[in-house]
Amino acid sequence: MRRGFFGGTFNPAHLGHVRAARAAAAELGLEALYVIPAGTPPHKELPKDGADARQRMEMAALAFQGIPGLEVLDWELRRPGRSYTAETVDRLLTLDPAGEWWMLCGTDMFETLPEWYRGDWLLKTLRIAVYPRKAGEEARIDELSEQYRREYDAVSRRIHVEPLDISSTRLRAMLREGEGAKYLPEQVYAYLLKARLYSVRPEPEALWALARPWYKESRIPHVRGCREEAVKLARRWGADVLDAEVAAILHDITKKLPLEEQLHICEKRGMIVPNFRREYEAMLHAFSGAAAAALEFGVSPAVEEAIRWHTTGKANMSLLEKVLWLADYMEPGRTTPGVEKVRALAYRDLDEALTLALENSLSYLEGKGFAPHPATREALAYLRGEKE
Repeated sequence: MRRGFFGGTFNPAHLGHVRAARAAAAELGLEALYVIPAGTPPHKELPKDGADARQRMEMAALAFQGIPGLEVLDWELRRPGRSYTAETVDRLLTLDPAGEWWMLCGTDMFETLPEWYRGDWLLKTLRIAVYPRKAGEEARIDELSEQYRREYDAVSRRIHVEPLDISSTRLRAMLREGEGAKYLPEQVYAYLLKARLYSVRPEPEALWALARPWYKESRIPHVRGCREEAVKLARRWGADVLDAEVAAILHDITKKLPLEEQLHICEKRGMIVPNFRREYEAMLHAFSGAAAAALEFGVSPAVEEAIRWHTTGKANMSLLEKVLWLADYMEPGRTTPGVEKVRALAYRDLDEALTLALENSLSYLEGKGFAPHPATREALAYLRGEKE
């Protein structure tokens, strides 16, 4: 039986790993391929801000799902001490001592393979399938294959796959800057957002792909408009543009959910909904949306708070909170009375625009016979006090 295995830290498992595994399984005609995340690798230290063993295992399971014959094994994660490949191979061979075993690795690992613990034994015992990590490495792989054939009588071959020039170290750095989602399977990106791994900041387009199913079709134009306006206001007033865009993308994500489900999300987050009564039901989505944004998408506390107060406002609002509140109020699709004056003011005096918008909102609610949320009056009173 022809089997293979693929080791690594997978911190996180990315599309380069997935492409290599899929290509190897197909080209080699593998009947089984085992992905084995390393526990404690002997050649490098795991980053302190990285994923733990369980999380790396779960991300690997998500990344490689759908490849026929592939199984993710936790052997090295359970084994104490350093994770030496030779010890893993000893165990693999017990599954099929007479079988044909292939080890999948990248160019960098192939170059150092003779230096590994029992490296010469690995080269003599296994067949090695090598994939290029960067463009132009093909000649180097072929050169090493010939060298190892002469020195160790090793059997190796190059896997034909489009290289993905990204290291896990570089990818983690990109994720901290709100980038890098294109290098990850969508399900892995969703996982690390929810788990807040690698100090990730959501990347707007990737976040929108994940958040889109939360919205009714009729809500999409408003969200797009709010997103556009939030970015412009953030740039004008010096707020964090990425935070503003993320907050706008997520600000209404629970709006279509039933009341009881929204309250359950708030409870799950440990959020006490201030002064909630049935007459404030239309405002509950701001609180449940903030809770869902934190629970499902791992947003920062600043973004969570901006979403929480985007409908009612509150006293002493942060710059980000003001930006989102006004973006929601005056996005291009809004036609409420007085909105044009607010739009004109918003890029000259943010607080004046917010004051006018709050006054308009209170007048509208009172005119319709609705009870304004106390936080809205408190927001307006605070702004007026600043002007005195």
